[in-house]
Amino acid sequence: MTFIDQAPRDFLSAIIDLIAIETGNRTAREYWQNKQLQNLLQHAVQRSAFWRKRIGTKRIKDINLSDLPILTRSDVVKQVENEGSLLPPRGGTQATKHSTSGSSGTPVQFFVSDNNAFYNQVRSMAQYFMEGRDLTLNRTRFKSAKNRMEGGFSVENTGSWLGPLSALFKAGSNKDISHLRPDRDLLFRELTKAPIGYLIAQPRLIETLFYDSNVSFLSENGTEMFIPIAEEAEKGLRAKFAAARIPVRSSYSSEEVGYIGAECKDYPETFHVVQSNVIVEVDNRDSVVVGDNRLGRILVTHLHSYATPFVRYDIGDLATLSESCGCGHGGPVLSNVVGRKKRLLKRADGSIVPFLMKAENILKIVKCDEYRIRQTDLNTIEVEIGGISQLTADQVVSLKSAFKEHAGEEFQISINAVKNINWGSDIKRLGFRSELL
Repeated sequence: MTFIDQAPRDFLSAIIDLIAIETGNRTAREYWQNKQLQNLLQHAVQRSAFWRKRIGTKRIKDINLSDLPILTRSDVVKQVENEGSLLPPRGGTQATKHSTSGSSGTPVQFFVSDNNAFYNQVRSMAQYFMEGRDLTLNRTRFKSAKNRMEGGFSVENTGSWLGPLSALFKAGSNKDISHLRPDRDLLFRELTKAPIGYLIAQPRLIETLFYDSNVSFLSENGTEMFIPIAEEAEKGLRAKFAAARIPVRSSYSSEEVGYIGAECKDYPETFHVVQSNVIVEVDNRDSVVVGDNRLGRILVTHLHSYATPFVRYDIGDLATLSESCGCGHGGPVLSNVVGRKKRLLKRADGSIVPFLMKAENILKIVKCDEYRIRQTDLNTIEVEIGGISQLTADQVVSLKSAFKEHAGEEFQISINAVKNINWGSDIKRLGFRSELL
């Protein structure tokens, strides 16, 4: 008997499969992961001289993941340049070329298949079911735009945000807002037109919009959850949402492999590893101490990376790895996750410290369209303030003082006003990046 159409049935079935893998019996889950890993390694050996050399002559089923060498960005570049996609051109699955945003300093090009895109869509929706989120709420999603527009933003209302499941479940409406230096008053007026519901946005945008106030406007206009994207939501911003009784629920991901971790609803900034997608290790051989925590390099094995394999890939972030979560989740969890180039400064004595300069710290001194902060050597931080032609002497003094307060007196601070910041290949337009880590 047939009860529902094929497309929504297949999509819902895929969601149930992923939930069963991630929340079911741990032994069964690890067995499933091991079989997926063997399939991936066998595929790589058959189609790639690069991977045959790395994997060696040992039987695939006898290989332990930890026996394989760590995969670096330069390794990926070499494999892709020499061999291209490892999926056959007429194998029934399309492969397309992608690249990282360049926020790490060097963009990496790689191939993904149609199956990867489908998985990401299903896994994103699965989180709503796993947490029992209300599907009838609206979704308001912010996206960066490349070109300036009237008011600094444009709006697209696209109906339901449930995709194929809209045929099965009542859903809220979806609003996509593309922005580049939005006019705050006009944007706030737009956000009052309908309840916001799930707010999906870069933390940097939210910090800029509410640099001089709390986020009560968001709660007053129906925001039920803030879902940060592209970068971390710092503790100060999280505190603002907590004061407004708006939960924050982040995910940890990378452009190369997709979902890596989902934030625990009971333990903020702790991420349940998405075991239907990846195996995660933390390499402590070159660990660093940040605050009270010793952090190692995150290595990710993407179980579905058949076009460009990512096996023990060093994604450039640091964290601690535990076998379970305090909430009762029986799978591995990542905590104290920091991006090497996104939130850390390296000092002349070799120590590494968090750097938490935020938009509100800058905007209280100077009203600007954008900014970029770079640590260029052990003693120098270079700051670009975009959208203004000149800074006053008092503004320069105040900015330097604020940066020294957050970074340390030993740093030389260079402040420059520019009409437009040249972001190059940095699609994410990260506010801060260390060029030493």
